[in-house]
Amino acid sequence: MNTRDSLILQNARFYEAFENADLDALDSIWLHSQRVRCIHPGWDIIVGWEAVRESWERVFASNAAMKFSLRNVAAEIHGKLGVVVLIEEIVWRSGSSVESGSVLATNLFEHDGKTWRMIHHHGSPLIGEKDSAEGGSFRYN
Repeated sequence: MNTRDSLILQNARFYEAFENADLDALDSIWLHSQRVRCIHPGWDIIVGWEAVRESWERVFASNAAMKFSLRNVAAEIHGKLGVVVLIEEIVWRSGSSVESGSVLATNLFEHDGKTWRMIHHHGSPLIGEKDSAEGGSFRYN
């Protein structure tokens, strides 16, 4: 069943695994293929499941506790391809320091006949955004 709801649910599972630094859960979400790609904010493109998994190990090794709030989640299905674009509102704690920021993310999934498998994650820092509630003014986060 490759419905929009199941795509959104799999995307939410990705963020739950991310937030919990759960590599086993990420293993079950990502497609294990040389075709997968990942671009963490400020990083170069990472190609292939083994390299992508290693990048998540590095992210989780930073010991920064992260909490995600997702907003403006937009999901579309095009055949076996699922596209989810959203804004990640992140609060993270490293030691006694607490910081926050916003990331514009694009997540691509491929349906394998049973479930959606992530094939691409791209996160870019969001410096500011157009706030339509204020007549199109630019607001910095």
